Amino acid sequence: MVLATVATTESPVEEAFPTYTGDEFKLLYDHAVRHELPNLIPPSGRLPVSGDPDLDERIWDIATARGYVLRPVAGPDLGSADGVPMQPQAAAAWVELREAARAAGHRFVVSSAYRSPDSQRIQFNSKLRGTSDEAIDAALTWYSIPGTSKHHGGYALDFRYSDGTFGEFRQTPDYAWLAADNFLNAKRYGFIPSYPDDVTTQGPNPEPWEFVWVGVDLIRCGMPCVEAGSGPMARHPGGESPVEFGLDRDARRRRWRPLAFIG
Repeated sequence: MVLATVATTESPVEEAFPTYTGDEFKLLYDHAVRHELPNLIPPSGRLPVSGDPDLDERIWDIATARGYVLRPVAGPDLGSADGVPMQPQAAAAWVELREAARAAGHRFVVSSAYRSPDSQRIQFNSKLRGTSDEAIDAALTWYSIPGTSKHHGGYALDFRYSDGTFGEFRQTPDYAWLAADNFLNAKRYGFIPSYPDDVTTQGPNPEPWEFVWVGVDLIRCGMPCVEAGSGPMARHPGGESPVEFGLDRDARRRRWRPLAFIG
């Protein structure tokens, strides 16, 4: 008697991602821009907002009290996807995420990514309804002042329906797909929530439509990389110290190094 055997092919098991709290997502992004993400220029200090120095000082004080901080700005080597300027790594990851979303029946689009400090200034001033502390704080609820937006770096993407608004995005099946299982579908392509829930101070209120690219490898490495001040992508080979925000003028002029993968 001859016994027939049937070979079966098992699907590869996906390596699990760590689960993050809102504060840990925030730490992951802060680590990425200081230690890993390329083509970023450290901030040069507080930028003008309204054109009135006294008012600007008050705006900055209220902004920092809310948790806004200085952010790096993209260097000259930007890419684009769907006609939207962004960092090349974010563009490639967005294309892959978009295709996975379409396969799952979701149609959200990216409507904004890189935004210059000048564009941010125009946007903020268009939303400022007066000069009282209350009016300033109301504008800062959703709108960054120039120099503090994650969009300056080109790794932050805003998602929405092509005919919808940002505020509606949280209630959509698209957001539910991205956010399920601690944002598993976003993590698979290197994205994490930019301004998640349950963070004490982060600047604006939570923005469910905004995601930032930090890379799949860093998301997998997680808090051990953050706590060690290192990660799977070495931007500083040979023991060079990371560029920190708020350094002297010469240090701020240094361009951050490209990615160099280890191992």
